[in-house]
Amino acid sequence: MSLEQLTKQFNAAFNNSQYEVAGKLLPQIKLELAKHGLLVPKKNLSNVSDLLITRDILEKGIFTSIYLRNEDEFSRLISQIHPFFYNTTYRSPSGQPALLPPSDNQYKIMALYLLLLLAKNKIAEFHTELETLSTLRPDGATAAATAASPAAPIEEILESNTYLRYPVLLERWLMEGSYHKVWKAITDSSQVPAPEFSILGESLLYTVRDEIARSAECAYVSLPIDNARHLLYLDSDDELIEFAQGQPGWVIDKIKKTVSFPSFENQDEIAAATSIVSPGSSSTNVASSKLNQDIDESAASGSPALPNPSEVIIAECLDYAREIETII
Repeated sequence: MSLEQLTKQFNAAFNNSQYEVAGKLLPQIKLELAKHGLLVPKKNLSNVSDLLITRDILEKGIFTSIYLRNEDEFSRLISQIHPFFYNTTYRSPSGQPALLPPSDNQYKIMALYLLLLLAKNKIAEFHTELETLSTLRPDGATAAATAASPAAPIEEILESNTYLRYPVLLERWLMEGSYHKVWKAITDSSQVPAPEFSILGESLLYTVRDEIARSAECAYVSLPIDNARHLLYLDSDDELIEFAQGQPGWVIDKIKKTVSFPSFENQDEIAAATSIVSPGSSSTNVASSKLNQDIDESAASGSPALPNPSEVIIAECLDYAREIETII
């Protein structure tokens, strides 16, 4: 089947939300694009319409992979579409280099990629990608392409773009330990900028719950089941029991209605655990601000007070961490 026929079928399937069909056609189209030398844009290519069609296919492929929840394919397509977003030039019919017109979906796609990196807890790559966005001019082209139109500061881009602002805010709240804000931003449809963000946000919810679980292990010896369920944003005791079964060392006491965490047998183990709660980390914030917040919430709701026999140890560890951070 020719590239033109494949593209026509792919576009029809995507426009009709037949993502399974579109997903099966995409590898064939990418193979044909590679054969025609279109998958990697070349500077001496004179036909800009071919580049625009290729970029459109890759963009639709990215959205298709999100709806199919295929994160691996999504990551591959991001690497393939990068050359079309950054410093993409072509040879115009007059022989002069020209910029590829910017895509309307560019910021949305890069924001989705930032959200995926956040969900996979790849914070360093998240900030690297964010800095790369600062090379873009407001019209979507790159500053390197024309010296006359410099790149906009990343703050201006974030201020003016709803899509990019969304993952940046989520990352900021994660670093602050404000998990309730992250949870609401993902689950409240009014705060989600587009449906694709809700799909990728599902993975981030699991990441958030795991981070809270690790912090709870450092902050508590045990918790009432009701409080643990509230802390982990679970809807029922059965969900908590199922979650606890996947956590090494967690013990559910159905008679006392408590969940116990792995205990520290000596000070060396406590010191090793505090290395997890490093200065500036989200775990540090959860062990302090999140701890106090949830105690207050439990008291206000009439729930049993959160037992915290290790409060003194945790407080001392946090104070020590803050002192080290100040010295550094």
